[in-house]
Amino acid sequence: MIEQENSFRNEQRTITLDWLTFSIKDDLSVHYFIQNVLHLNTSNFEFSDGGVARSYHYSSIAKADTIQIYYSTTEAIEKGFNRGLTFNLSGQACRQFEMLNWYRQSDWSWYDLFQSLAVYDVRCTRIDIAQDCINSNYTPQLLLQKIYDKTFVYNGTIKRINKVDAKSGTDDHFSVYIGAKPQQLNIYDKKGERLANGEIYDVDNWTRWELRLGQDKADFAFNELLNGRAVADLYNAILNAHYRFVKRTGDSNRSRRQNAKWWNHFLDTTESIKLLTEKTKPTLQKKEDWLYFGGPNKAELSLWLRDLMVYGEEKARQKIYGRILAQKEKMTDTDFIAVAQSIIETDNYNNKHDHEDMTISDLKSILKKLN
Repeated sequence: MIEQENSFRNEQRTITLDWLTFSIKDDLSVHYFIQNVLHLNTSNFEFSDGGVARSYHYSSIAKADTIQIYYSTTEAIEKGFNRGLTFNLSGQACRQFEMLNWYRQSDWSWYDLFQSLAVYDVRCTRIDIAQDCINSNYTPQLLLQKIYDKTFVYNGTIKRINKVDAKSGTDDHFSVYIGAKPQQLNIYDKKGERLANGEIYDVDNWTRWELRLGQDKADFAFNELLNGRAVADLYNAILNAHYRFVKRTGDSNRSRRQNAKWWNHFLDTTESIKLLTEKTKPTLQKKEDWLYFGGPNKAELSLWLRDLMVYGEEKARQKIYGRILAQKEKMTDTDFIAVAQSIIETDNYNNKHDHEDMTISDLKSILKKLN
């Protein structure tokens, strides 16, 4: 493949966190942690004993859907359970955590969390830093071609994993995994992944370069962030130190070759990328678009058409409404956050500001009253 400058006019590149697990050894209550460190509303959390918290040797768990905090009661600590707490955010939970904070404060960023944590004794055991390349040449196909051309210098395992659509049998997209725990670089088609989840995006391509760090590597990286280092600068430094794509020359010793022009450009531009501070999770409008233009199937329409012909229009409307209400118990906190965000965005568009202080609990109460 011929090296070239980016041929896409509307390239967008951002960096964000896509997994975070850390423990705080200080003695502070879970309610204090939620309110004064995370700056979130405790009414968005459910508190219970046991569960997955026991695998971390804590007695209890606080959850806001996928956001999880493991902690121990005073009685449990006396019985030998861990002091302090562990905060665990999966990739989905990171996006939900962003939504909760942007719902509260529109200019929030991860640096606000770092600042709140800087005064505590923190131990990080996993952190994933993701760079999203939208309308870019830096695709999995480019990466794979460079590897096949033997222009990649790296001492470790390299795997390609295909992801097949279970319904159609087509190979929609693939991932390239470089290395293994405690440090792994994963490059994959993010647009294809989102499309499989029913989310549509008007972009040519969307590639994610995800750096996954664990154990001591994660702790070192997180402490760099707590000490004020920019996420993009840290991410770029790790890539520059451990991965090299070189020029194609006659020298059989690839380690002696100079870096490829495209790789230098990728590294140079990565360092200046800003931390994501804008909402990217699709709200109800994108879900609505997907239902109109794609949708899972025509089952609901078929049922409504049957009821219309058998029972008439009014009874058909009642039955479709009943089927909707039957699903209300399956609503997750993530769904409620998306609804709240959509309400706020719609109100702002219509110059209304009646729902700025709405909580997940408010929406749950409204739904509970419907029958």
